[in-house]
Amino acid sequence: MRKATWKRKARLQAEKALSLGKSVLTGRSTGFYYPTDDAEEGDEE
Repeated sequence: MRKATWKRKARLQAEKALSLGKSVLTGRSTGFYYPTDDAEEGDEE
């Protein structure tokens, strides 16, 4: 029973990570901040 609970939690976290990854790639992410190429170029000057 504990093993099943552990596997269920791991599966849910994997689904969340995949969903977040997809939203970041499509540009639809609103609650997640990450550096972009534009931000990196501005810091070098």
